[in-house]
Amino acid sequence: MSLWTRTNVDGVVTLTINNPPVNALSMAAVAELAESLAHIAQDHPKAVIITGHGDRAFVAGANIKEINALPDVNAGAAFGEVMLRLAATIRNAAFPVIAAINGVAYGGGCELALMCDLRVASSTARLALPEVTLGLMPGWGGSVRVTRRAGTSTALLMALTGDPIDADNCLRLGLVDIVTQPAELHATATTLALRIGSMSASVVATIKRTIYAGADQPLEDALAAECATFAQIVVAPDAKEGTDAFLNKRAPQWKTS
Repeated sequence: MSLWTRTNVDGVVTLTINNPPVNALSMAAVAELAESLAHIAQDHPKAVIITGHGDRAFVAGANIKEINALPDVNAGAAFGEVMLRLAATIRNAAFPVIAAINGVAYGGGCELALMCDLRVASSTARLALPEVTLGLMPGWGGSVRVTRRAGTSTALLMALTGDPIDADNCLRLGLVDIVTQPAELHATATTLALRIGSMSASVVATIKRTIYAGADQPLEDALAAECATFAQIVVAPDAKEGTDAFLNKRAPQWKTS
């Protein structure tokens, strides 16, 4: 039985996890998500939205029974590495991956949301890293990504207490990008996806790749890399089309959309 449903509207693919009661991210769910993203990439979507079924939970966390059953260090490492590969798939995708956070995003759910390129949250959403309450710590990138997005103090507060942060404070801290009313969540995420999807697909992919690469480089190296990439982009067909469209007051017709 599939744990994810897929819809495609105007090139925006929505993947919805439906794993009652709280959309736990089991290993089967992770494997299916990774496989779905690989298949979707072959169709060159404008964007992918990841969300949870219902109003209660985006993803309430990993499957605790599976964690409890891990027999040794090697199994624990393999458990974490599965999500490292999924994060790399999302990061390396040519299209944006948007989390539409419809409820609680705890533990693995918080980590999945933070792996995505952008995050749109319902006003009822909550993000938390509650692993410490189970005698655990984040293992799917939570402590690292929260630190890089919101700072060391926020990461320590979340990871050492396990307490959730509401949507408005997540927005203030930079953990989410947009907060909207629950009934408007999917429409808001879709509008964002279509807005990005109206741009040149090749330029969107290049910008995404350049920003992620620059985040991992020293400042001077990142600036030089951006300049070199711009030099390639500025003479490409879509740059010529976009600038000509602007000068002639018409809508661009991208060559790579």
